[in-house]
Amino acid sequence: MASTEGPEKNGVEELLEKLSASKDGLSSSEAERRLQRYGTNEIPEKKVNPAVKFLSFFWGPIPWMIEAAVVMSALIQHWADFAIIALLLALNAIVGFWQEHQAGNAIELLKQRLAPTARVLRDGKWQEKPARELVPGDVVRVRLGDIIPADVKLIEGAYLQVDQSALTGESLPVEKKTSNVGYSGSIVRQGEMNGLVVSTGEKTYFGKTTKLVEESKTQSHFQKAIIRIGDYLIFLALILVAVIVLVSLFQGQSIIGILQFALVLTVAAIPAALPAVLSVTMALGAIDLAKKEAIVSKLVAIEEMAGMDVLCADKTGTITKNELTVGDVKPFSKFTGDDVLLCGTLASREEDRDPIDTAIISKFKELKDASDTLTSFIS
Repeated sequence: MASTEGPEKNGVEELLEKLSASKDGLSSSEAERRLQRYGTNEIPEKKVNPAVKFLSFFWGPIPWMIEAAVVMSALIQHWADFAIIALLLALNAIVGFWQEHQAGNAIELLKQRLAPTARVLRDGKWQEKPARELVPGDVVRVRLGDIIPADVKLIEGAYLQVDQSALTGESLPVEKKTSNVGYSGSIVRQGEMNGLVVSTGEKTYFGKTTKLVEESKTQSHFQKAIIRIGDYLIFLALILVAVIVLVSLFQGQSIIGILQFALVLTVAAIPAALPAVLSVTMALGAIDLAKKEAIVSKLVAIEEMAGMDVLCADKTGTITKNELTVGDVKPFSKFTGDDVLLCGTLASREEDRDPIDTAIISKFKELKDASDTLTSFIS
């Protein structure tokens, strides 16, 4: 990963000099050296060891109480109770771990399918390379439909129209010309240009944004509620156990008898099946969402979304399909809505893939009598 400070302010020739590059691209050997120096053009993810992830399901107020009940059952040798409580504890962990593991696998598969490639100028000829192998100083070619693979300084070509709404919130494509910067993750809607790679990996605009999101750690309302319930039950159980222990010691009862009372109180105070029931319920919800092509990476996210009263979002494609469509058509004078759509379609060029033109043409094609309207107009 690498960055050139202020690529927007630096000129093309200045950047070429700083990066020891040229408009003819890099050689394969030089690209390999830079790859070793800067790292791959991808955003590293913090992978949690599966064993550590599994053990994390045994950590928390309610698991602690269940574990305490397991220990007390073993001490007084109530093996039937020990087996049942231990089974519930294991079930809680297995259900939660398996569901999140499956979601993680689905996300990895999706990322592999979406892994972009890039047209890069290496050894004096254009080659298709995985985007992760790009390095600062590479010259890439971006055109209609491409995802810009890294932050690039546009150096040759007429213009581009770039959809960068996912990064900047702009609802319409932005026009880029020579000396402008194309951001990693943006989608080319029109045009074709060459660009000089100036930033890769975490140093791109997209990478910096992702890093900020990863550093943000919050607890869901569901997790907070479970912790509050667990804290209350632990406090109540400790008070009752303390009272029982004091009374039993005053009466001269045996340690085994005291532990039996403590076990009964502990088991009675904790909803041992609560985590399993919640995990299974949310897992079923995750399965239903998966059928609708929604991937759930964390089970608690289901409850968080279900408990939402107000959702504030901007006007771009953050949560929508990020597609322009034609709504109602309001004709004037003696014209009909079909006439307006027909004239709009005739004034549009489908091959340009302009978002507004595409929306008008798609709306016209939806008309049942589109061909009849066109025929009558021509005649």
